[in-house]
Amino acid sequence: MKLHFATSNSNKLRELSSLLDSPLISTPLDLQEIQTTDLHELVKNKLQQAFDKLSAPVIVEDTSLYFEAWNELPGPFVKWFLESLGLAGMVRALSQFEDTSARAVCCLGFTIDGKTMHFFEGKVKGYIVEPRGSRNFGWDSIFQPAGQQKTFGEMSPEEKQRLSPRGKAAVKFKQFLKLKVKQK
Repeated sequence: MKLHFATSNSNKLRELSSLLDSPLISTPLDLQEIQTTDLHELVKNKLQQAFDKLSAPVIVEDTSLYFEAWNELPGPFVKWFLESLGLAGMVRALSQFEDTSARAVCCLGFTIDGKTMHFFEGKVKGYIVEPRGSRNFGWDSIFQPAGQQKTFGEMSPEEKQRLSPRGKAAVKFKQFLKLKVKQK
């Protein structure tokens, strides 16, 4: 089965293809993102839009970063926080709080028919730190997973994939796909 991945982000495409051990078809779509801190609802809405445009098996993904001191923020809005404040600005804004703990959450959504939707979530707890490492992939350089000495930005692709929320969600999705193939 050919899987479309509704993304224009080449980093996400490369990472998810590697995690699934399967080439994905990059399908850049102009999807509207509903304004919500509920990641599951956001992905469900994007998945429906993607299927409506493609009428083919499709994956969508969204990754959120939650600062515990800020409750549900920045959450799915992290992209706009980065655009407005930058990495250093986000760290500076959080420095006013004692609690620098955070959680990164990825939700993958998948549908074959647009009716039955499947969701796979990966979560990682960690801390927000001064930017360290590569700044090529969103907020990776300010998120240090709990129990680790490196930020995602300092890790090799293999280290990051093993620990990242996208990696954890992809493992669940890959297991699901294997079960689907066995059922046929």
